[in-house]
Amino acid sequence: RLKPNTPSPPVPRLHCPQPPQGPREMAALSLLLALAAGALPSATALRVDTDVAGSLARSKTENLDSYSFAHFVKDFQKPYAEGSEEWAMREAIFRMNIEAIQWANGVNHAAVTWKLGLSKFLDFTDEEKKSVLGYKGRGSRNKESGAATAFDRGSKPLPSTFSVTKGKRAKLLGSVMDQGNCGSCWAAAAVATLEGQMEVNDTLMSEIEGLMPHDKKVPSVPTLSLQGVVSCTANKRHCGGTGGCGGATVELAYDMLKEYGGLPFAAEWSYSGSTGECRRDVFKSHRIGITGYSVLPSNKLHPLQEALVSSGGPVAVSVDATNWFLYSEGVYSDFSGDFTVNHAVTLMGYRMPEGLARGFYDIKNSWGSYWGESGHIRIEMKADEDRHCGTDRKTHDGLACDGDPDTAWVCGTCGVLYDSVFPYGLTIEKVSR
Repeated sequence: RLKPNTPSPPVPRLHCPQPPQGPREMAALSLLLALAAGALPSATALRVDTDVAGSLARSKTENLDSYSFAHFVKDFQKPYAEGSEEWAMREAIFRMNIEAIQWANGVNHAAVTWKLGLSKFLDFTDEEKKSVLGYKGRGSRNKESGAATAFDRGSKPLPSTFSVTKGKRAKLLGSVMDQGNCGSCWAAAAVATLEGQMEVNDTLMSEIEGLMPHDKKVPSVPTLSLQGVVSCTANKRHCGGTGGCGGATVELAYDMLKEYGGLPFAAEWSYSGSTGECRRDVFKSHRIGITGYSVLPSNKLHPLQEALVSSGGPVAVSVDATNWFLYSEGVYSDFSGDFTVNHAVTLMGYRMPEGLARGFYDIKNSWGSYWGESGHIRIEMKADEDRHCGTDRKTHDGLACDGDPDTAWVCGTCGVLYDSVFPYGLTIEKVSR
C-alpha cells in the first residue's frame, strides 16, 4: 500500500473479541471466528446488491430453529444438489453456525451490544472466507508516489456526532456493493469513498447531470467502474496481496486513478467479480479524476474525525473484519488480543461516547445490502480509542508488502485507526464523442 510522505508507526493488529471461557463457549466462538474469516457466496457478484433471492420474510436473528438448510439454499441461491457430498458438507457447516448464532444471541451481558444473524456466509469454509479479505495495510510501500499527501489538520471543534449526508442530487451514498468471491474490498472501499466524495460535491454532480441528456454512457445513477480499479491497479510489491482479486490497497487504487487520468463510469465497464485484463480503451471515455489523496496519521482518532467533518464525505479505513461475517445488528465491539488488519471499508460517520451512551463508527461494507444493518456495521468508539491497541503478528497475511516488517502496531476498535485515506480535488474529464 502507499506509504505516505510522513512516517508511519509500527502497524498494530487490532483488538477484536476474545471468547468467554468454558468448553461450550469456546466451541461456539471458534465457529464464529471460523465463519468470520469468510468470503462471499459463489453466485455472481453484483455491483449494487438488490435483495436476497426468494422472499426472506423473517428476522435475521430470530426463529432460527425452523430455518432449514433447504431454506438457506433457496433464499441465497446456492447451487448445491440435494443429496450430494457438497450438500452434506455445507449443511454441516450451516448447522454449526446456526447453533453458534443461537448461543451467542442468548448471552445476557451488558458488554454484548450486538447480535449475530443469517447471512450468505453461513456455509463457507475457512479458505473461502479468506478470499474476501483482500486488504493489506500500509508499510514502507510506494514511497515514490507523488499523489499521497499528509493530511492538513485543522483546528475546528468537532461535533459529537457526524454523518455523511446526501447532497442535493443524492444518487450514490445509498448503494452498497457486493464484491462477491473476489478479494476486492480494497477497490470497493476506494470506489465507495470516491463516490461519496462525488455526491457531497454539488458542483461536480451538476456537471455530471449536465452530460446525462446528451450521452447514454453517463448513467442516471453515476456509479464508477469498480472493475476498472480491480483490473488495472498495479501491485508490483504485493502490497495487500497479489493484486486484483488477490488483494491490494486503497492508496494503490488512487495511484492508478492518477496514472490513468480518472475512473470511468460503471456503465462503461461493469463488475465481473474476477481480476480480468486491464482494458485501457475504456479510460478514453468520461472519467472522474482526482488531484491526489490524503493519508491520515496512523492510529490517531482526532485526524480521522477531522477528515470526515472537513471534507463532508467518507474516508476509506482498514479494519480487522475476521469476526464480522455473522454480524446482524447493534454496536459491535472487541476485546484485547492480537488481530490481523485484513479488510478495507468506508467510514460514513461517528458518534462519540458520552456518559452511558456508547460511541460508534458507522461503516459501509461491501458484502451486499442484506448483510448487517442494510450493508453497514456500527463498531464501538471507545473513550480511549488511541490507546486501544495491539500487535499484528501476521502482517504478511493481511497488511504488509514484500520487504515490510513481520509485525505492526494498530489502534482503535477492530484496528479502525490504523490506515485511513480519502481522495481530494475531484474533477470530471470530459471526452468528445
